[in-house]
Amino acid sequence: MESKSPTIVVTGDVCIDWLQWPTKPEDEGLNWKLYVGTRMTAKPGGALLLADFMRTATGITVVSPQLKNIDKIPPKVLLHSNAELELFPYSADRKGVDKDRMVYRINRCRGFTGPIEDSHAPLSFEDDDSHADMVVLDDAGNGFRDDETRWPLAIQDEGRKPTVVYKMHRPLTSGDLWEHVSRNHSERLVVVVTADDLRASGMNISRSLSWERTATEFVWQMAYNKGLGLSGCTNLVVRFGLEGAIHYTLVGDQVISRLYFDPTMSEGDFTHNYPGKMQGISSAFVAALAARIAVQCDQGDLLSDAVGKAVRDGLNASRELVRRGFGEGEPEYPCSVAGIFLASEQSGDHIADVEISDQNTAEDADPLSWCILKEINDPVLEHIAYGIVKEGETAALNNVPIGNFGKLKTVDRNEIESFHSIKNLMREYIESESYTRPLSIAVFGSPGSGKSFGITEIAKSVASDRVKILKFNLSQFDSKSDLISAFHKVRDLALEGKIPLVFFDEFDSEFNGELGWLKYFLEPMQDGKFMERETMHPIGRSILVFAGGINNTFEKFSGDGADDTATMNSEEKKTYKDVKGPDFTSRLRGYVNIRGPNQRGSGDTVFVIRRAMLLRSLLEQKVDNLFDSRKHLRIDDGVLRALINVKSYKHGTRSIEAIIEMSMLNGRRWEQAYLPAKEQLKLHLDEESFSRLLVSDVILGASRERLAEAIHERYRTDQKGIKAAGDPSMQPWSELDFGLKESNRKQADQIQEKLQRVRCGLYPVVGEGAISYEFTPEEVEILAEMEHERWVLERGADGRVGDETRDVDAKISPHLCSWDELTEEVKEYDRQTVRGIPEFLAKAGFEVHRMD
Repeated sequence: MESKSPTIVVTGDVCIDWLQWPTKPEDEGLNWKLYVGTRMTAKPGGALLLADFMRTATGITVVSPQLKNIDKIPPKVLLHSNAELELFPYSADRKGVDKDRMVYRINRCRGFTGPIEDSHAPLSFEDDDSHADMVVLDDAGNGFRDDETRWPLAIQDEGRKPTVVYKMHRPLTSGDLWEHVSRNHSERLVVVVTADDLRASGMNISRSLSWERTATEFVWQMAYNKGLGLSGCTNLVVRFGLEGAIHYTLVGDQVISRLYFDPTMSEGDFTHNYPGKMQGISSAFVAALAARIAVQCDQGDLLSDAVGKAVRDGLNASRELVRRGFGEGEPEYPCSVAGIFLASEQSGDHIADVEISDQNTAEDADPLSWCILKEINDPVLEHIAYGIVKEGETAALNNVPIGNFGKLKTVDRNEIESFHSIKNLMREYIESESYTRPLSIAVFGSPGSGKSFGITEIAKSVASDRVKILKFNLSQFDSKSDLISAFHKVRDLALEGKIPLVFFDEFDSEFNGELGWLKYFLEPMQDGKFMERETMHPIGRSILVFAGGINNTFEKFSGDGADDTATMNSEEKKTYKDVKGPDFTSRLRGYVNIRGPNQRGSGDTVFVIRRAMLLRSLLEQKVDNLFDSRKHLRIDDGVLRALINVKSYKHGTRSIEAIIEMSMLNGRRWEQAYLPAKEQLKLHLDEESFSRLLVSDVILGASRERLAEAIHERYRTDQKGIKAAGDPSMQPWSELDFGLKESNRKQADQIQEKLQRVRCGLYPVVGEGAISYEFTPEEVEILAEMEHERWVLERGADGRVGDETRDVDAKISPHLCSWDELTEEVKEYDRQTVRGIPEFLAKAGFEVHRMD
């Protein structure tokens, strides 16, 4: 950042950070150098570290307390922290230019040593400035908050109103400092806390499930859990690890909360990519945040606007600190401070943002299951789907949360939450040696939805080197001995030190009656043992995955759903109880419903995105030759449109995979000619509708003139008796003015866009006549407004202007205004036009179909 004029005071709780790291023996020299050794160094921590970050990185005038000869100050006088450093790989994937790079990070935090009794820290603060423009407070709960003599002058002088950035740790909103600042500086106050501190203080906010759930639960807690005393903050910034943050703003009685997040990660993912630990993360975040706020406010921004811009800087700076660690050679702390902030400004990671839905109630934090993706309207979703297949999901969905689990990627909120829940269970199970019995989970979905693939990729993303996959299909088992044989194979792998990931496909199939296998799994799930004859055998540590075959959702299997289709009748409940269904489900620790590539009801508007991501993934795995050097897919637009919009795939994912394998894709581009024959496509989809989608652009373009003429004839019919026969717009098509003809052609060009807006498409008529179609009143209103907007743009391009008085010669019209400003009479012209779309399409040989 460039040097700016504001003066910033930084103060608060201080600490001395002791770092130690191992040294290798030398080949010669003094005797002690011939052995493995340890080096140690003392560095300023707490508020002193925060001040160093800001002073070195920003160029802004920063004043703070000073501490001299810190390596000579004992812990009985001042708090000390201790950390052991070690060289770690720069990143976990160890790819590219950084594959051999090693940096120092913390291997073990050895805690704190501090004064037994309160003591006066040997701090000097001679440059404290009562006229500071900004005060940054580092309140770690270690005495500063209750010692008024150490507070900066700028917040004690009654007439001064500096911007106050308050970095607060537990216990939250307590102590004299908080009472003073919240009472006297609330209008210019920015409070920064961590989500973990909120959770520890009583806020029930989920972790690492989905950004939507985290955000809506936070908003609910702020509205209904006011005991923490933070709901009255004019600006509150909550850090969710290194992956996201929420900016909560209160203006009068209006609350606005904005979520900032990495779309490709959930809370906690970033640190898994960079082995080892790092300290000073909060200080780096607050330093970047405060510096940006100072600069933006100095340039005239409102404080709330400045905070919004600053959150991204804070996230990127703290991430860069983790990446660089303590450096690659002699550990240095903080390492390359200026580089941390410059890197975050110039080439920081992409951080998306969205206003958080506040449609909660006292009973439910998220009654409408808010989904960021669903806020995108349907036509845009379709274009995004095309972009995902052609360019990849990161480029096409850069502002939407994406669940990444190895090769598995999903944008469906329900799937993301379920997969994260399963991933968290697996990680805890695999990393903790205390678990001795199997971890049991279930997965449901239609045939070909990718049940095995999804769970396998989750397990690989957690511990690919320890997991070994076994698969058994219970519908092919003839007797209980087959199951015992399967358990022996599981046990053998566990004895080898591996963690078996065991799929029991179609576990809900019949065996001596409905759901007959369930009772044989109860003891293995509960006690981790199975019986063979009279001998009990331990299974060992393993993950048992029960994949449904008959039931495509957990709700259908258990009768636990909210809708009638998932609820059992009394006879079914009795049967379920008799076969030990409730005992079986009580032993499960999680489940996933996988939706697959087909639409699941009319409310499932994002199925095209799921389909696109699946198609992209399969193409990357199977036909890499179709991608250019930028990983852009070379594919015919008609092929892509048909693959994305076909009504359904008969066998789910397997059908998409089969169509790819059946096509001749040895070249550099997927052309229509390389698709399988219609008779072969019939195995996997409705080949007639697929073929119509392939060529709809071609045949529609060829019919442009017929459509334009049909539009004009409909207009003449609607306006007969209203407009004079001699009016230029009422002439037959052959005698119509060229400009008016061109206007009708442009209206015809927008037909597909209009239909997509209301989830409709058009197909060539097959048979004797077009199927009749009528838009709903809501759809008519949407389409009429689109038509008016098109007409306004067209007239504006022709040099026409809007005014209350109509003058054709002067190109003035009272209708060149927004839709809301039109009279109902004028609006009805546009409504009549769009109501006629199915009719004039039929005259041109097309019919309208609803896409869902």
